[in-house]
Amino acid sequence: MFFALWPDDPLRDAIQARVPDGHGGRPVARHNLHLTLAFIGAADTAYAECLSRAASTVEIEPFAFELTGLGCFRKPGVLWLGDVVPRGPLVRLAQDLNTALIPCGFQPEAREYRPHVTVARKLKAPVARAPIHPIRWSVDGFCLVVSKPGPDGVRYEVVQRYPV
Repeated sequence: MFFALWPDDPLRDAIQARVPDGHGGRPVARHNLHLTLAFIGAADTAYAECLSRAASTVEIEPFAFELTGLGCFRKPGVLWLGDVVPRGPLVRLAQDLNTALIPCGFQPEAREYRPHVTVARKLKAPVARAPIHPIRWSVDGFCLVVSKPGPDGVRYEVVQRYPV
């Protein structure tokens, strides 16, 4: 499970249009593109219900940001779109959500939040960080998502939406 911003189809198209060819990695399926706010992992029913209730208490105002860069995380071999501008509203949303989940037993990650959309995995070689033509993302809510294994790999499914 995880909480994420879930792009609509035009936004997915824009994201895919910015991914360069020749990266040698495995592209993320179009229907799985998202921007993670809080990674949960495995959750039993009681824990998932607590998290869902806690998330519903998070108050956000609509905001927008732009994805302005391409880069990679070398160790896991992940290609991403990120370099979010402005960062403030998105970081606040992630922090507010993480804080709301703590009473359920959730432990937020200690490392700095680095908002990004993973667009490919298992890169054969690192990709140099580069600017992209900006992609505007308007935020009017977030989602709780579960991973469902299938014959063609994992598929992410939105199970709850939290609108503004």
